[in-house]
Amino acid sequence: MTEVLFSRENGWIPRVIRENGELVLELGAGADANHDPRRFTLPISEAHFAVIRSDLVRHLLLWSAILPLCAAAGIRGPLDERAAVALLDPILLGAPAEVEPFFQDIRWDVRRLVAQGADVELLGRGRLFAALGSATERSDWSLVQRYDANRGRRR
Repeated sequence: MTEVLFSRENGWIPRVIRENGELVLELGAGADANHDPRRFTLPISEAHFAVIRSDLVRHLLLWSAILPLCAAAGIRGPLDERAAVALLDPILLGAPAEVEPFFQDIRWDVRRLVAQGADVELLGRGRLFAALGSATERSDWSLVQRYDANRGRRR
């Protein structure tokens, strides 16, 4: 049996469920061969759950970091669960001074953060927490279209 314990307004932001008695982070990302959304899950701890519930910025950062792993899984491959679980502690429990340099060494989806209202200039300077200070649960993909257009013009 699956019980939803926590979900934000936007259904695509990873939500926390209890599945077979275990806490699990669930997200829909990518698509299968039939273009249906893929469902990925990974185990989390109570400490991770507490941060996800209380801190939108860290929740968004985690989502941004897990999305490339989901893309790498393709249309039918498994999520690299070991790599995904390795993101949990540094992003959710690390000090901001540790989290921002951590993002210099991993792949992450900047467009996801832009869609949530992140300040593009601050993102570019690696100031993730400041960039996400005005982030929202609701995605605005017109911000991403503008971001992509500006990047294209700069090239």
